[in-house]
Amino acid sequence: MSSQLPDYVAINDPACLNKEVLTTPAKEVTFPLDDETKEMVRLLEAKFDQEDNCAGLAAPQVGYDKRILVLAAEADEELKKHRPDFTDTLSKSIWINPSWAPLSEEKFVDWEACFSVKDLAARVERFTEISYEAWTPEGNKITGQARGFLARLIQHEADHLNGTLFIDHVPEGDLMTLEEARKIMRGE
Repeated sequence: MSSQLPDYVAINDPACLNKEVLTTPAKEVTFPLDDETKEMVRLLEAKFDQEDNCAGLAAPQVGYDKRILVLAAEADEELKKHRPDFTDTLSKSIWINPSWAPLSEEKFVDWEACFSVKDLAARVERFTEISYEAWTPEGNKITGQARGFLARLIQHEADHLNGTLFIDHVPEGDLMTLEEARKIMRGE
């Protein structure tokens, strides 16, 4: 596996050849991690780290069919301005084989966009409070609860591992360009 960082796979980019990785459930990871999986984790984390504005990245977004993701919801005043439900934080974490469940029926609608759906955004309804479990690359189990933006982030990224994109939750006609969405968010 090359050390060069992988490109994003985008469902709406005609040049992408392996788009099926975005719509096919990813494979469970077994422990201990083999060298190939360790390299996938390293490259996924490096890709995440190179982005200025990235809260989460799932392995299928860069062409890997494994249940691995990187996510972070760290206190950021700019993000809090646009995310009124930003309450829970999480330092950068690598999760393997994650799952989640709603803790109530309450949902919240907010904006989402994605590297795997180039230049589009929409409002998406998500559960406001969830429980989750995952494993670290070392095989240690992680469990917890998340509310607000962090819960949304976990649901969005876990969807990638199940072959689902945010656009699959959006009624036809409600997708818009990222620029249009940004204008609405800025109140223009």
